[in-house]
Amino acid sequence: MTSSLKKLALPLWLLLLATLYFCAFNQAPKFDSSIMSLLPHSQQQPMVQTAIDKTSASFSNQMLLLVTGDNDAKIQQTLPYVAEAFQSLNQVYRVQWRVDDNFFTRFHQQLFPYRFALLDPQSRQALQNKQFGQFEQRTLANLFSPLSTDKPNLIEDPFGFFSHLSQQQKSSVNIQFVQSLLKVKDTEQPTYLILIKLRGDPYSLDVQKSVIDTLKTQQKQLKDIGLTLRASGMILHADAGAKQAKHEISSIGFGSLLGIVLVLLLVFRQVPPIFLMLLPVAVGCITAIAVTILLFGKIHLITLAFGAGLVGVSIDYALHFISERRYNCAQKSLSSILPGLALGLISSVLAYSVQFFAPFPGLQQMAVFSVVGLISSWLTVVLLLPVLTRRSIESPIPIATSLSAWRTKVPRFKLNKATLMLLLSFVSGTMIVIINGNAQDDVRLLQTSPLSLLKQEKQIQQMLGTSSSTQFILITCHSLDECIESEKSLTEQLVPLVKKNTLPPFQALSEHLASKQAQVENYQLVSQLYRAKLHSLYTKLGLNESQQQKAKFAFEETRANQLSAKKWQELEVNEGWRDLIISRKDNNSATVIRFMGYLDSKAKHQLENTISAFPNAQLVDQVANISNVLQTYRVQITQLVLAAYLAVLLLLTWRYRMGVWRVVAPPILASLFALSAVTIIEGGVNIFHLLGLILVLGIGLDMGIFMTESTSNEQTWLAVSLSSLTSLFAFGLLAWSQTPVLHHFGLTVLIGLSVVWLLTPTMCRHDE
Repeated sequence: MTSSLKKLALPLWLLLLATLYFCAFNQAPKFDSSIMSLLPHSQQQPMVQTAIDKTSASFSNQMLLLVTGDNDAKIQQTLPYVAEAFQSLNQVYRVQWRVDDNFFTRFHQQLFPYRFALLDPQSRQALQNKQFGQFEQRTLANLFSPLSTDKPNLIEDPFGFFSHLSQQQKSSVNIQFVQSLLKVKDTEQPTYLILIKLRGDPYSLDVQKSVIDTLKTQQKQLKDIGLTLRASGMILHADAGAKQAKHEISSIGFGSLLGIVLVLLLVFRQVPPIFLMLLPVAVGCITAIAVTILLFGKIHLITLAFGAGLVGVSIDYALHFISERRYNCAQKSLSSILPGLALGLISSVLAYSVQFFAPFPGLQQMAVFSVVGLISSWLTVVLLLPVLTRRSIESPIPIATSLSAWRTKVPRFKLNKATLMLLLSFVSGTMIVIINGNAQDDVRLLQTSPLSLLKQEKQIQQMLGTSSSTQFILITCHSLDECIESEKSLTEQLVPLVKKNTLPPFQALSEHLASKQAQVENYQLVSQLYRAKLHSLYTKLGLNESQQQKAKFAFEETRANQLSAKKWQELEVNEGWRDLIISRKDNNSATVIRFMGYLDSKAKHQLENTISAFPNAQLVDQVANISNVLQTYRVQITQLVLAAYLAVLLLLTWRYRMGVWRVVAPPILASLFALSAVTIIEGGVNIFHLLGLILVLGIGLDMGIFMTESTSNEQTWLAVSLSSLTSLFAFGLLAWSQTPVLHHFGLTVLIGLSVVWLLTPTMCRHDE
């Protein structure tokens, strides 16, 4: 580099940083806390993905509140105030805690015209079997029973079909209307429901803060008056995940930083070197955040937690420079370590950038964060630290001599028949352990919600008869009528399985909307009933011929009343069932049968056997699908990790020729040991364990490269030892993370780096 370029390099670097920071931080950065956004984009068929999105949206954008107490009146008085507290929030679209006085009137107006076209299954079956007498008896019983509150309209609906249609259109949750309030049925204490529909994304930190803060305030106020407020909804899980990530960012990041500072103070006995070492780290992290936001639009909280561990890697370069600077002048120090710094950076970037090719958005963010952070830290060390340390005094470090003396006493590894047999036995043993382990591909590895929240969620779902299950049957046809007919045939086979408790209850569109052909048939069946029993009924009731003619005329007027799918979806009373229709386009229609409970393996097997006779039906299990995706990508990540190791091996072979084994053997052997240890501890390996190996490789190679490039002098061994220790502080602490992704990652790195540090001195060449 020419003298003029050297002078321009630092100003240009500082100008680039200022520009990046301005572009990235001129607006408040956006954060993401959704664990699912770490996963690959779905490779499902478009219709399947549409169904998954639609079924999950009803759970993710809704929060259910249950107010429980000993006194009905007290709860009823409190509900309006709770509802108003949430309705006043900008992040809340609607709060439903009661039905207005006109609801039942609108219900009647919307569905009454279709009372003869939409028959409940029992009535339709009885009409098909010509069991007309039971309809006459039903009407007489409703009219003359003193306990009956459901009196039929003898002109408009003499056989009471609308009454049974109303019962069929039961709520999607286990509630009843009490004084227009939503009261939960069959509970030990009076319990009332409030439904909240969110306006914003439940993973938005602003939405979480506003809604959850209001929830906590209301819970405290209700507790003071002897009432209990429980909640269910995706926003609670998102908030728990965000709080956990924030806690770990602060605790792990602070713990890492505190440990590193204490170690550096112990070694250097001065404060200025610590600031000089942390400066490149700070620049690296801030620059990584800026570039990540510019590329992805937002940054995941787990990426930030992972970024806290970047401290342990990017501080390596500053450690080597500061340690060398205590023995030489600034320019000579940089010149002596620059080849090692450059080779270490290239090998680390190669290793970390492999994550970018993983089809995981979260891992791609981590790759960008890591690579940008390392490069910016490296440039800060090379360009800025020599300027800031021009007047520093050379002063050897006492502990470096003691540490180097210990290293020289460590037995050196020599390649011979005995050691080769030892290596072969070690590799074979670890491979046997790894192969015999069970692959950990279950998506529940990503579960971050606390057990108390999961337990409360389950209790509320059982009380309301709802489910957030991601298991459903998707039926695709050329038209919606075909879907309804297929559903009807399929549900007739599912009902006996539900009665035997083999399957959980389900919800299906065919329970609420008949096909056009079925609606015509229903009208014809009722017409047969009118001809067979209307005169008899009116005679028994003492009604005259004129009234009978009015009833026949009212029936004839409904002949053309058929409820189309488009009209059905527009009706207010069907709001809770609209998401059962996935698509109603010609040649591209689909509906879902939604289960109200979890399908275990036995139920799934039985269900798959049942739907095998329906070629247009398929069982969709989102959890199983994502687990299969994790399995597929675990294999691909294994290949990427091997590719990273191979690429680095080729690069270092070009540099070190036959001596390359001394550099690569420690991280490779440590990786095998780490995987076998993880298999024993956790039962098997998952994709995040494998990604931890990339860090073991990157940091382990730095140690071997610097020890080789510097001919193993005492300041270099001090630097690589401090580097290992700081890396263990940074990444090893992740092993205690409650976030599964970070825990698996950190455990691998903790074990792997510890072994690398122990093996490296045994593999180094003898001091010249």
